[in-house]
This record gives sequence, structure tokens and C-alpha cells, in this order.
Amino acid sequence: MAQLRTRRAEFEQAGAEVVLVGMGTPVECAAFLRKFEIPFPMIADSRQALYRQFHLKRMSALEAFSPTVAIKGVGAMARGFGIGKPIGDILQLPGAFVIDSGGRTVFSHQPSGPADYAAPDALLKALAGASATL
Repeated sequence: MAQLRTRRAEFEQAGAEVVLVGMGTPVECAAFLRKFEIPFPMIADSRQALYRQFHLKRMSALEAFSPTVAIKGVGAMARGFGIGKPIGDILQLPGAFVIDSGGRTVFSHQPSGPADYAAPDALLKALAGASATL
């Protein structure tokens, strides 16, 4: 999230609208955005309909509590990234997608774990490719 926030101007310059999806209620999602000073809109998807529609995977309990996940979490906190109170299905993995103005998915990132996010450079490259084909 922090990487997207710090590169917000680049996404806007590329003509993109960054939209987040959260598993909380609208009130919980709004509180999350305020707490972490996130400048993007968030869709409240407490029933996880979008997660299913985009075929996002769920971790097993063993994967969620693995040493690798713990180490990455501690590393993120050490770099100053906050961790919010879990809301919703803690085993649900996130994803990242670039959808062009015609509704086609031109980039998809299916993470291998909870700390595996799409790099902003990859998203910006997909955006550049999508705008070049319009």
C-alpha cells in the first residue's frame, strides 16, 4: 500500500485510477483508509465476491503461520509499515489487476503469500501497454 501511495502521481499521470478492495464493512474500510492515510477509494467486499470473481487464492493455516510469513511481517514493521487489525478472512490472499477502459484484464498478479504484492513498476508497465493499444 505504501508503495502505491508514494507513487500516486505516476499512476495519475498514466491515467489510472487505483481502487482497493477490502473485506470489511464500509465503516471499517473508511477507518482503515484514514488510519493509514491511503488516498485511494476502497470497495467494501465483506462477502468476498470480487475475490472469488478474480479467482484469488486462499492460504492454508500452515502457510499463514509459517516462519516465512512471520519474518516478512516483522521485516515490514521494522521498515515502518503498520499492520492493521485483521478484518475478514485472514487466509484470503490479495491480488492486483490492471483493467483497461474496455474492461479487459491486461495484468494480473496472483500472490504466492500475504507479503507478495505486485511491484508498482510492473503495474505502471502494464498501464503503459494498455494505453498504447487504445
